[in-house]
Amino acid sequence: MHIDWLAGCATNGYDTVTVQLPTELCRGMATDSIKQLQALYPPGQTKFNIGQPVPQTDVFGTALVMAIRENGYAVKEFSPKQPAGSSGGLNLRYTVDKPETSLFEGLYRVRLSVGKSVLTRAYTASNKTANPAGAWAFME
Repeated sequence: MHIDWLAGCATNGYDTVTVQLPTELCRGMATDSIKQLQALYPPGQTKFNIGQPVPQTDVFGTALVMAIRENGYAVKEFSPKQPAGSSGGLNLRYTVDKPETSLFEGLYRVRLSVGKSVLTRAYTASNKTANPAGAWAFME
């Protein structure tokens, strides 16, 4: 079975949240994402450079950046004037999207690009709660 995913937000040139989601769902996916980051990148020893703007209206991005800080990571927020990777650390970008087809209603995907690696996980939504629909996929 083939699922066509949205590629990201083409309007601003950056990965972003491409669908409107309930706050609780975004926070749940961000919390799960930070757990995976902790398993791969040690807090207190890792600096993440956020590689895209995170507007206050981006609930997932705001929750993710806050969780990264709260869990002991150094964070450098996005600056369009400074090239990616110019301050050391790992570049971190994210996308939250859903399949283009209505056959998979309630299915969402989180994609984290960390340096040259990509982490991806699908979620189902029920009662505004994010439920993992499979394991994290890790690609280098």
